[in-house]
Amino acid sequence: MASGRKHTKRSSNLSIDYEQLNELSSVTLYDGVPKGKRCRLHEVERILTRRKIRHGHEYLLKWKGWPFHYCSWEPSEHLTPSLLRSYLKPPKPDTARLETASRDFLIGIQTFLKGKSMAPASINMHLDVWRFITSNRGIPSQHKGCTLYQKEDFKRFETLPTDWYYLLNEFGEGKAIDFPIKARYRIKKFRGLN
Repeated sequence: MASGRKHTKRSSNLSIDYEQLNELSSVTLYDGVPKGKRCRLHEVERILTRRKIRHGHEYLLKWKGWPFHYCSWEPSEHLTPSLLRSYLKPPKPDTARLETASRDFLIGIQTFLKGKSMAPASINMHLDVWRFITSNRGIPSQHKGCTLYQKEDFKRFETLPTDWYYLLNEFGEGKAIDFPIKARYRIKKFRGLN
């Protein structure tokens, strides 16, 4: 019985030039951009912070149009010089945001002075406002991530009263902040916010 397969006869009269095949380059075969992978570029809204790594710095980026939980660390080589300049010398925030931060700072200091606890105070403020206020000010502390600030370092808070660092009662007694003060920023993650 014959099987159901057809046998095809291959032509043996094909001549293959093995020397030319050996010298063939993949560049000539695939000259151009690969069709499957294309790099998508996303716009950076701002740099949030940086950290030191072995060979330089990495920056935490907030991507424009993306929520905060999509922020990512990128090496400095991936960033433009203008973006790095805007991080190293932060621009002045608008007046309303600066006044709000100044008010929150004053309320936080006054609340701390009114209390009996000596625990560290926490004052919520936008990071870009804090960076503008403390840019090129203070001296590094022995504690990692902290900076020591003098009273004069807060002069960029234009709406702070002159007596912001002490609290007196009707008898002229009270508390005052001992300078320098140790401060650091901390980035909080908020769910559901862009």
